Amino acid sequence: MAAEQDKAGLPGISLIDTVLSGDRVARPWSYRLVLMVRGLAVFELLKGLAYWAALIGAGGSPDPLSGMTTPWLVACLFFAVADPVAAVGLWLGAAWGVAIWLLAAIGQIVVASVEPAASGGRWFMTAFTLLAMAAYVFLSMNARREAP
Repeated sequence: MAAEQDKAGLPGISLIDTVLSGDRVARPWSYRLVLMVRGLAVFELLKGLAYWAALIGAGGSPDPLSGMTTPWLVACLFFAVADPVAAVGLWLGAAWGVAIWLLAAIGQIVVASVEPAASGGRWFMTAFTLLAMAAYVFLSMNARREAP
């Protein structure tokens, strides 16, 4: 039965990263896109951990949730879950990872515009998110052109 599943056309698990070890000269835009998405995945994971730290009171506050407004608490809970999930999807190069990242990024922009005081003046994070979205579109369009 296991031999039949192996022949089902599913790729095996490999410790060698075939995406990053591809031909950088023949497909430079694809390589740049993978590097950008992997960097974004690390950033999203760290951002998700920062939201978890705020929720559990890693700063030493005995009751970290007491100072949060309800909209900001809901936003923190959403980003604490969505950012690490998006990070995993981005690292794997899955389409659902990009979709969750875009959903979380748009949510972050909305929260920063609706609750500027609660978001701690995160204009830098909003600007970075918009720049990352533009870079993703630019790199993915150029990578699609070089596809065989």
